[in-house]
Amino acid sequence: MARPRSLFPALLVALTAGCGAAPTPGPDAPTTAEVGPTNGAAGTNGGAKSGEHTKPEGASAGKDTPAPPLVFIEDDLDGAMARARAEKKALFVDAWAPWCHTCLSMKNYVLVDPALRPLADRVVFAAIDTDRPSSAAFLERYKMSFWPTFFVIDPAKGDVVAYLPGAASAREMRNFVEDAVRVMDASAPPSDPLYTLAQASAARAAGDHRKALALYDELLAKVDARWPRRDDVLAGKLSSLAGSGDVDGCARFGAEHVDEIRGAAAPADFAAVLLSCASRLAKSSTQDLARRKAITKLEALVASPPTESTVDDRADTLAILAGVKSELGDTDGARAAHEKRLVIMEKAAAEAKSPEIAATYDYGRAISYMALGRGEEAVRMLEQREREMPKSYDPPARLSSALAKMGRLDAALAANGRAVALSYGPRRLAYLKQRADLQAKMGDRKGQIATLREEVAGHEALGPGQRNEASLADARRRLTEALGEGSAPPKR
Repeated sequence: MARPRSLFPALLVALTAGCGAAPTPGPDAPTTAEVGPTNGAAGTNGGAKSGEHTKPEGASAGKDTPAPPLVFIEDDLDGAMARARAEKKALFVDAWAPWCHTCLSMKNYVLVDPALRPLADRVVFAAIDTDRPSSAAFLERYKMSFWPTFFVIDPAKGDVVAYLPGAASAREMRNFVEDAVRVMDASAPPSDPLYTLAQASAARAAGDHRKALALYDELLAKVDARWPRRDDVLAGKLSSLAGSGDVDGCARFGAEHVDEIRGAAAPADFAAVLLSCASRLAKSSTQDLARRKAITKLEALVASPPTESTVDDRADTLAILAGVKSELGDTDGARAAHEKRLVIMEKAAAEAKSPEIAATYDYGRAISYMALGRGEEAVRMLEQREREMPKSYDPPARLSSALAKMGRLDAALAANGRAVALSYGPRRLAYLKQRADLQAKMGDRKGQIATLREEVAGHEALGPGQRNEASLADARRRLTEALGEGSAPPKR
């Protein structure tokens, strides 16, 4: 699942839909779109790569020969758009990042489902790594606050027809795309609420929360619980309330509707946004109700996971539950949730067909190991993954975080250096921030200042779609403080 990054500071650095907002997540943030090497190139077609076929949970294979997986055009949005126009097809875009565990789960367990292959008759499929410079123009036009986010775009106009932040099952993804194609082709009757939902999706993709809220309210006034996409309307309104800053409205609306949400990942995602809004409220009856309703929902999901949910979905549900229990002082409850999630992730990692697929669970396993006081196991796991995937920045970055939390600063700095050398774009800046923090703790003021200068310059060089003004301001503030006269150098 991709979690909003605004949940609880400790919890939703790790989650996602992701995983969260904006181009420079913290170095510990979950990877909601980790694809890269995870999908081995099983074949190519005009610059496109197809994921190695891995049968996902609930995958529907043919009786004899299953359909091949979808073929994605990687990091060539202009080429994908041109092909979609030429072939008179819709354009599907998977906007992901290699640090995002939900992205990896979707790529490794859902988007490879052969049940999705027939969609290629009407849709061109593309994937963009949002940290690459080539993605900046896309991110300037199409707004994201969750990783991954999936878009269906009309290539003739560039308009968003459908918008899906977070995780979904193969069945849900197929319905999502088929509905979008119906809207784009105008094959649905003019009175179909899908057209209004498409307008709301376009408003969200443009970052226009006010317009999106008006459209979601219009939909809620005309559809009832029998409409198949009502869950998307409820989730969209909740996220738009959160995005607009109306956390009180978000908490009230979320508490009212959290029990209604269905789907593989949507119920836990909805609860996560609800908890995020509640955590930003002053202590009140509204906050208490929102938390109580969200916790009850999460506990029900843990007891009876949705049939189509992936291991990543279930692990994230447990992580959200662990986060809120820890925040409320229920140490035993948080520990029990981490123990349960570690069991299911270790099993899934052991059954994975390649290290790249097993890496889907690295972030979650490391977080739970650390929460349970089993840091050495996290270190061994991540050291092994770095040996298996020497070109990936993620294992040494996760390793650096674990070592830093264990007080092994020299080793953490070395691992960080390897991550910085392999990373790029906004993610690299997150690792530079981590390096500067380590250097400050180690008393290396000269090195800290040099790193902070590099971080600030990196933020300033990003394109508008990737630049995060808050992160840039924070980097400048930290540099100013490091340069300040009269402050004693930090002690190791």
